[in-house]
Amino acid sequence: MDAKNIFIACNRYAGRIKWVVILGNEWNYIGVGDDYNEAKVNKFISNFFEDPEIYLVVDRHNSSLIQTTNAAQLIRQLLTRNNVTICNKDFTKMILFNSIGVMKHGTRII
Repeated sequence: MDAKNIFIACNRYAGRIKWVVILGNEWNYIGVGDDYNEAKVNKFISNFFEDPEIYLVVDRHNSSLIQTTNAAQLIRQLLTRNNVTICNKDFTKMILFNSIGVMKHGTRII
């Protein structure tokens, strides 16, 4: 899939995601810049996704298939300027990262 189609598919299915709510909030703080907790994000991503490859979605021109093990490091670089979404290849599981240093995760309702 090219970047544009990844972006379109991700946005289409994002509306069907049931976000996990913990203690009354779906957003979890992960930090940004020097405060970014890469180890926490990496552990969460590896527990949430079983796939060795996932989509990294930023915009129509900057979306691609990446190795799951590299996701937390790439998110660190992008998060200061962009919102970032990562999802599996069939768009049933997503983690959305907001540029203010929070993330939420969920699975698609069929």
